[in-house]
Amino acid sequence: MTFLLDEPWVLFIAVCIALFIASVLGYRLAFSTRVNEDSHHHEHITGLREGLFIFLGLLLGFTVAMVLPRFEQRRDLVNDEAGAIETLILRTQILPEPEHGKTMQLLREYVVVREGFARNTLQNQAALNRETQRTEALQEQIWQQVIAVTRDNENAVMASYMQSANNMFDVANRRLATFEKRVPKTVWLIIFVVAAFQSFLTGYSLKRKFWLSLAVTPVVVALVMALVADLDSPRTGLIHIEQTSMQRLVNDVTHSQQ
Repeated sequence: MTFLLDEPWVLFIAVCIALFIASVLGYRLAFSTRVNEDSHHHEHITGLREGLFIFLGLLLGFTVAMVLPRFEQRRDLVNDEAGAIETLILRTQILPEPEHGKTMQLLREYVVVREGFARNTLQNQAALNRETQRTEALQEQIWQQVIAVTRDNENAVMASYMQSANNMFDVANRRLATFEKRVPKTVWLIIFVVAAFQSFLTGYSLKRKFWLSLAVTPVVVALVMALVADLDSPRTGLIHIEQTSMQRLVNDVTHSQQ
């Protein structure tokens, strides 16, 4: 299931096929039992179909409302982290040698590692763990440099420098936490089950075979589910979070080294 959620268009095809099959099965069952020839039964079935359609719409709307703020938060955190790193780089200029040279070298490595973080996915947990360990190792080395400098220079300027380092580490942790926060699989399962029943009732309520009615609901529901999955996993699919600020920072740091 994780693979489907990380590959939105595979999810679209799979859900579309599954819901279409449910619609066709519903129609065939209704045709074989002739249940819709009884107007009273047909009215009840139509009422159930419309009720489930409204409930499904509410579920999908709730899920979209859940993932949109997270998508925007992930996008904003990229800019926040680039800004936090750039601030620390600028404040590193006040450090004496050799601390200045050592810290700048660590920050150059740190920028490259953080820019590469955007290429990770939850499918490859091993790679994500390695990236996290590299980040934590560099953070520890940078912090040791901060401690070494501030120990001998306890003043307002150094306190501000220490705060900048703390902010940079905090944003990195928030990016990781937000990256790992996804729509629960239970919610996806409930949406699919409700969609399957609704598609079945769509076919079950038809008195005559009408392919457009059998196909429209599966396609629309599958499209919305794919959109939600795309927003919830911005490393894959068609919707991506731009890394312009981090890439610009990598270029600036690389050029300054030359």
